[in-house]
Amino acid sequence: MTNTYLSTPLMWNHSIEEIFRTAKEQRMGLEIFHQQMDYHGVAIEELQRLIAAYELEVFVHAYSWDLNLCALQESARAVSVLETKKSIAFAHALGAKDVTIHPGRLSIGLEETVHDGYMHASMKELMADADECNQPISFEIMEPVGKEFITDRHVLERVAGDLWERMYVTLDVAHCRDEEMVLDHLNKMPRIRKLHLSNRTERQYHTPLGEGALDFGKLSPDILASGLPIVIEGMDLGLERKVLKKNITYLKEEFFDEME
Repeated sequence: MTNTYLSTPLMWNHSIEEIFRTAKEQRMGLEIFHQQMDYHGVAIEELQRLIAAYELEVFVHAYSWDLNLCALQESARAVSVLETKKSIAFAHALGAKDVTIHPGRLSIGLEETVHDGYMHASMKELMADADECNQPISFEIMEPVGKEFITDRHVLERVAGDLWERMYVTLDVAHCRDEEMVLDHLNKMPRIRKLHLSNRTERQYHTPLGEGALDFGKLSPDILASGLPIVIEGMDLGLERKVLKKNITYLKEEFFDEME
């Protein structure tokens, strides 16, 4: 599946060798979730070996759990920026094509613009760090849940301010409220680096592609025409690879017309 990537949390409890082998068998690249590699104690040298052995292209998903790049508490912001910089260095060591970075979220129910300056400062520092080591990064637009507030292109542009003209973005299709929003972002937002692809229901995000509210029959022509890399997302703690198998079947039968 040309230009399609497997997000490693789809095989959370599998060995890293199994993950690479599966991606190779499906003719996919990988988006390597840094937190997962850290959690399972996978050494960077092992990842470098596997990338060379399997000849796979990779993206990286930065640390994001437990972090907040626009936290009101200065020390919390500083730690979040530092941990994200570790992911940038991690990606650079792997030769990754891009690093997905989650923006920060509200600490409490204040007016969201209170956090704009903090987020802008974190973005500026991270972009400078990435430029220094020549590692591409992109900021992800989030789903409208909890204290997330950077949930559409207009908010991201407002927060980015003077950084907007050189900022890259990861568009997560499941984070959009409907097909119209997906197409609006896809066709009107500049500098999209890649797409995260999954479906969603009213209660759950990142469900298999064929199970959810989004109609990919409406979306697939524009998604494919964009030529953007497609990362298949989801989280599966089991060993049967049920979610991945559902996604592979859907892609082969419904999404890519040219596939066997």
